[in-house]
Amino acid sequence: MATPKKLGQNIILVGPMGSGKSTVARIIGKKLGWRVCDLDLLIIEKTGMTIPEIFAEKGEAYFRRLEKELLITVLQGERLVIATGGGAVLDEENRRVMKENGTVVYLRTEIKELCRRLGRGKGRPLLAGGKPEEILTRLAREREAFYREAQITVDTQGLTPEAVAGRVIAAVFQGVAGQKGL
Repeated sequence: MATPKKLGQNIILVGPMGSGKSTVARIIGKKLGWRVCDLDLLIIEKTGMTIPEIFAEKGEAYFRRLEKELLITVLQGERLVIATGGGAVLDEENRRVMKENGTVVYLRTEIKELCRRLGRGKGRPLLAGGKPEEILTRLAREREAFYREAQITVDTQGLTPEAVAGRVIAAVFQGVAGQKGL
């Protein structure tokens, strides 16, 4: 059964931009009565800047440092649903800390569906100035192996955010069959 190290410790959602991490985290948090931590929103709150402004003015490396610092801080709590940024998995220490402090759930979504959800990628700095499908395909190649390190994978294709949240909760607490490929 795939449960956090300590039952109910934390649920950490990973996956590419557009996979539904923020939306699904809010639904799970409401259903479980847990606090929701959206790392991107925490970064915006801490800096007073939007994500595109941070990328433009301070750079991606600065953003990743803040993301790591906030992730480590947040993971000191329990009964949290954490929506990470799509690139949080790039850092080896982030992946280790997430696994040690909760159950990591990969929200797998096909590239075509991500493109449909994201449109032209407004407000998504990594999609700026390029063709979203090409950029998302490249990012998927770079990150897929890291996403697959999650203890649970939930396929979001064709599901509502509520249905995805239900599958995540079931997999984390009830150990539904086929946890790696829900």
